[in-house]
Amino acid sequence: MLSLIGFILTISILVVIHEFGHYIAARIFNVKVLTFSVGFGPKIIKFKTKSNEWCLSAIPLGGYVKMLDERERSVPLDEQNLAYNNKPPLQKIIIAFAGPLFNFIFAIIMLSVIAFHGVPELKPIIETTHLSPLVINNSDSSISPHSQIISINNKPVKSWTDANNVFEQQLKKTSNIAFELESKNASYLVNFNFKKYIDNSDDVSLSNAGFYPFRYLDAISYIEPNSAASQAGLKIGDKIVSLNNQNIDNWFQLTEIIRANPTQKLSIQYLRESSTINGFVTPTSVTNENGQIIGKIGIMPSLDESLLKENSFTHKYGFIDGINFAFISCYSITKANLQMIAGMFSGNVSLQNLGGPVTIAQASGDAINHGLIEFAQLLAIISISIAVMNLLPIPVLDGGHILIYTLEWLIGKQINKDVQYTIFAVGFALIMFITAIAFFNDFSKLFNW
Repeated sequence: MLSLIGFILTISILVVIHEFGHYIAARIFNVKVLTFSVGFGPKIIKFKTKSNEWCLSAIPLGGYVKMLDERERSVPLDEQNLAYNNKPPLQKIIIAFAGPLFNFIFAIIMLSVIAFHGVPELKPIIETTHLSPLVINNSDSSISPHSQIISINNKPVKSWTDANNVFEQQLKKTSNIAFELESKNASYLVNFNFKKYIDNSDDVSLSNAGFYPFRYLDAISYIEPNSAASQAGLKIGDKIVSLNNQNIDNWFQLTEIIRANPTQKLSIQYLRESSTINGFVTPTSVTNENGQIIGKIGIMPSLDESLLKENSFTHKYGFIDGINFAFISCYSITKANLQMIAGMFSGNVSLQNLGGPVTIAQASGDAINHGLIEFAQLLAIISISIAVMNLLPIPVLDGGHILIYTLEWLIGKQINKDVQYTIFAVGFALIMFITAIAFFNDFSKLFNW
């Protein structure tokens, strides 16, 4: 029941925000709005004001703002200047963009509130290092486990997120990075050169470079459905002790063997409770962000939870820092969404990652159960996802409309109605296909298919 309530609440809030963006922009440009609806299908509740009809419809999977449009109905001569289709392309672009824009604004407001309340953060402590071969240590010393970062290139840091942001900012200015660290009450300096790393990596971050705020344990904590690991019979809790006839000492050694052997049948030995099991696993072939073909079996390791708890704290942001945190978080979530979408189109990310109403309902129920701050965080994440999805240049979505109106602006005339209908039909079919996959994934998880 909590999941259902959470789903309806989440969708209702985000639909109102999104559609209100379109509504406000339409009113600003003097477009006549006929209906503002939360939900699709039969109208359950409706009432009229001087401006337009407001309604709540039966299917809570979205909403719409219906505007006066000659392509859908005949328009009296005295109202033709109020019709959406008769507005200049730039105005139509702004109206289409306003929905996603309001989603972004809402997300930034939610993330700011979260920052002011206090964000769970990790202390800037490096627990594990497994440096990329592209990173060069220019110092005589290396980083000791459990070393806290005091500053990066003389820029003080307070949290792991802070350290990561400073690290990324500094790499835009220089390839030489000096870490001031503290271990056992003694401070020391370690210098690195990241030039080769910058030249060969699209994902610039501390973790990607080989600095980790956590310690991996041996046990598997997650197995991707229908992955190579799943097909090999591995289960959560298993501990891999040998792969490709090599004894496994740590998680990094394991991933290196997997990455180096795409599509190769590898011998594997693992512990399950008190039993030792032998078998084979064949890593699937994927292309990483650098265009390299690597192996993947679809597992994640366990983390030392007690250490994570020890290194956690609540970081309350001031006004300016809180707003800055919100914008940085919004950018990071947007980037992650785009990377996932690109990965799905390239085949590097499984379509099983697509979630629909059931996934949203479960996440909403869990978030509400944990408190208002967690629910606000979920609203921000989903709001950004809605904005990003709607800005994709797919006909029917806002991004598709923006693309068409941009073409009209460039060629100086409206695109033929029949051509538009054909384009929108293709776009609608694509959206229905994506929706069907999302629903299938939802029910697969629900019924363990």
